[in-house]
Amino acid sequence: MSEDFEVLVDRQAMCGASPLWMPALNCVHWVDLLRRELHTYHRDSGADEVRVLPGPVTALGATRHGQLIAAAGRGFARVHLARSALEPVVQVRNGDRMGVGACDPTGRFVAGTLTHSREFQASGLYVLDGNRARLLVDGVTAAGGVAWSPDGRRMYLVDARTIWVYDYDPERALAVSGRQWVVCAEVEGNPEGIAVDAEGCVWVAMHWTGRIHRYAPSGDLETVLWAPTRRITSLAFGGSRLEEMYVTSACYGYDEPALLEDPCAGALLRFKPGVLGAALQPWQGI
Repeated sequence: MSEDFEVLVDRQAMCGASPLWMPALNCVHWVDLLRRELHTYHRDSGADEVRVLPGPVTALGATRHGQLIAAAGRGFARVHLARSALEPVVQVRNGDRMGVGACDPTGRFVAGTLTHSREFQASGLYVLDGNRARLLVDGVTAAGGVAWSPDGRRMYLVDARTIWVYDYDPERALAVSGRQWVVCAEVEGNPEGIAVDAEGCVWVAMHWTGRIHRYAPSGDLETVLWAPTRRITSLAFGGSRLEEMYVTSACYGYDEPALLEDPCAGALLRFKPGVLGAALQPWQGI
């Protein structure tokens, strides 16, 4: 456990995920995908605004106009905040539902799928080009996070316990030459959330242990931090200079004694990692 973590939203989210910093609005959007909730944490006031959506949203991306694009249900959708509505854009072919996602260095929204049984290599990673979904990486088992190096030439993909790295062409949104970059041991936890800092190092949230790993571009583990809950699920840089890290967590599967032992499970957390995050591009779609 670390004394440097702040509990921003003391809420037992079933499965908090996909924190997204909105610089123009000075807020963080995040979801509780099992309750179909979209949360907006307002940094100035500390208030957490909650909207109930008509379907499950698993990943968020910002648009050029301050709105949201999402991985939702079996495909991609626009989020209409004023109406708490989802407008489907396109569905994808494989997997039982959508999973994690993020915008690539040129503003294309990329998201993965997964099967409920985590069937081996039965899912994929898709890129949203306009109103069309194109398969980017096939043979994925359970995508747990996707991010890019600051120069956009490397794509990192968490799949089960392995973090893969691909050579990435940001102009054409092509990922090739995928290779194992880091294989996480079971005792370290399950790698789920991922973010990249301005120095090119990769931060990973390890579910079930509360560890936060920082890996050098070489794949060497440089730093291990401990969150105040073992159930962390995702992380993202935020703040006026991207000097903060926002961390979501979960409490699904916990009974009352487990919640008493892990009282921060499901909370939205924040800490200062000591480095700045890499800037993210908004979605450039229609």
